[in-house]
Amino acid sequence: MTAARTAAPRRAGNRRPGAWRTHPKTPLATLACTALALALTGCGGHSAPKATDDAADTVKNLGAVPIPGPPTAQATPTASEKHLQLLAMGYSVHAQLPGVNAVVTAGGPTQNPIAKPGGVPDHATGTIAVTVREATGPLTLDAADFTSRDENGSSIPLSAHGPATVTARPGQTTTLSLTGTYKAGAAELTWRHDGRTIAVWDFTIELD
Repeated sequence: MTAARTAAPRRAGNRRPGAWRTHPKTPLATLACTALALALTGCGGHSAPKATDDAADTVKNLGAVPIPGPPTAQATPTASEKHLQLLAMGYSVHAQLPGVNAVVTAGGPTQNPIAKPGGVPDHATGTIAVTVREATGPLTLDAADFTSRDENGSSIPLSAHGPATVTARPGQTTTLSLTGTYKAGAAELTWRHDGRTIAVWDFTIELD
């Protein structure tokens, strides 16, 4: 910073009229303000962004950003005597059968491990629940309509756990329970109506 100087006293009679012209000095504060103004306005003369810019200005300049909505529920697949469905255990199928429609779900199996004396379980009794709802007319399920196989293609005998035949009517929910003995690994349950395959559910037995 330049040190302040004391002006020397003027001597009378030494200055000739018109010999000097005064040039006012620019204070340092004025220069600083000018530099700050240039920095804010930019070299091109464009004004700097204002603090009042908000989300509306951003949307106007960049376009609205889409907000994802909730996922759409997956439609229940439809099966008929001419078009079977392959499903994971626990999923439903909308069965369109001659004279009646219904939603059929196979769930489970609920496992009851069976261990050899002094050993770990090597197989289990599995209980499968087949539920019928939203029937438009009477729909009968028989234990004989269902078969099961393991991952090697070997048949797993099934028996009814309760009534061997159940009938679902409009406004009712009816369940047929089936049991079989399974080893660890993949397996499947097949439902047939009038001898035609309608749906196949696959599942896995885990014993560890």
